[in-house]
Amino acid sequence: MTNDGLKILLVDDDKVMLFLHETFLKRSGVSRDAVLCYNGQEALDYLDAHQTVETTFLVLLDINMPVMNGWEFLSAVRDKPYLEQLLIVMVSSATEESEKARALMFAQVIDYQQKPLTIETCRRIIGSEKLRRFFGDFMPE
Repeated sequence: MTNDGLKILLVDDDKVMLFLHETFLKRSGVSRDAVLCYNGQEALDYLDAHQTVETTFLVLLDINMPVMNGWEFLSAVRDKPYLEQLLIVMVSSATEESEKARALMFAQVIDYQQKPLTIETCRRIIGSEKLRRFFGDFMPE
């Protein structure tokens, strides 16, 4: 069960992946109301329109997408007033260690996961130090 102060965005151009990831988030107890975005620009537009001081955004971000890919999204949020309210998990099918290293160079990127996410992966993400506070006593099994 998520705290009111955390909003989750799933960003991926693959509708099947979005469905799977949303389902796994629900089944792991992470989220009932993730916002689905089909590219980085949609996510950016959502953040621009819905940012508040009280909200932290967990963005599960694909890398390879049309319109605005994950790298372009990371560059675009650098100058945004809500940058410090973003916690980003890169979710990619890329297996190269260089991709992971590049992603983790961004301060807002807290994790890098292989596609597809699983219930176990979702539980690990919310158990991370930066997200634990939003889930209170919920402990992943």
